[in-house]
Amino acid sequence: KKVNGKKAYDLSRKGIEVELKPKKINISKFEITGFEDNKLSFVIACSKGTYIRSIAHDLGKNLNSGGHLSVLRREQIGDFSLKNSFTVEEWIEKIDNSDVPIIESN
Repeated sequence: KKVNGKKAYDLSRKGIEVELKPKKINISKFEITGFEDNKLSFVIACSKGTYIRSIAHDLGKNLNSGGHLSVLRREQIGDFSLKNSFTVEEWIEKIDNSDVPIIESN
């Protein structure tokens, strides 16, 4: 999102607070997965353009606390999911066990 032609997160990193206009989003899943040492863990499924950092900030604000992210991991985007992904080692094994000829360049 931009504010006066500048990226909001760039301004935020410089310590400049900006007021972002509310935007309609869709949250289809919000599951609390843990709470330990004043740290809340959750899984969220949401529409494109949702700022998870803003969700954390607003959640903390509504709890009269404070909220920020210490970890953010995207597990799915569109049809692509970590559940359907492979490690580098798994890819190498698939390639090594493939019948497809490998072309080497000089």
